[in-house]
Amino acid sequence: MPVSSLTLLEENTIQLKLSPGHAPVETPLLLQLTAADVLDVSGELTGVSMYMGKVPLRFRQREGIWQAEFLLGACSDPDMLWQLQLEIRFTDGQTRSLTKQFHTSWR
Repeated sequence: MPVSSLTLLEENTIQLKLSPGHAPVETPLLLQLTAADVLDVSGELTGVSMYMGKVPLRFRQREGIWQAEFLLGACSDPDMLWQLQLEIRFTDGQTRSLTKQFHTSWR
């Protein structure tokens, strides 16, 4: 069965997806950023519903797609809200910050 994904952002030149889309806790999750002329991507996740510390994201480029694999811990909130903060540096020297939110689930 194919893994679903959640599109967090889709613009003319940038696409950001989270897999699996229902974002189960304590399971490997994958962020994929597709964009042209990217030099580097960095980011972190923080809990919005509850403080869970900061989860640093380590992106690597693979076949033209920037990917970061990570785990999110379970907490007392079965529908935890997280905030993703990304910094994208392009080859022309421009930078772009992205902030997106999504829910995890352990139900």
